[in-house]
Amino acid sequence: YYRRFLKENCRPDGRELGEFRATTVNIGSISTADGSALVKLGNTTVICGVKAEFAAPPVDAPDRGYVVPNVDLPPLCSSRFRTGPPGEEAQVTSQFIADVVDNLLGFYTVTSFV
Repeated sequence: YYRRFLKENCRPDGRELGEFRATTVNIGSISTADGSALVKLGNTTVICGVKAEFAAPPVDAPDRGYVVPNVDLPPLCSSRFRTGPPGEEAQVTSQFIADVVDNLLGFYTVTSFV
């Protein structure tokens, strides 16, 4: 199937191989969040909200802070997802993001961001 499109130097949706999908970014999309963005990439829409709060640091690392990602995949995303507590895919994605953030920022201290 895809070989035919590769020979024609195009994608199944008619775009050339190097052509990107139309992308829009709107910031401040969630009024109750401290920061948010809505991104549309072709027919895919992703919304991200950030809530921030102060918390006491761990006793063994008083100069460190927390970043706790929470991924929500409601039925609006796909018929594969159900309402209720986070499913396995949401939990795995949350942990993946937590690992990425920790690898990127883990060596910084809270005072590094002040």
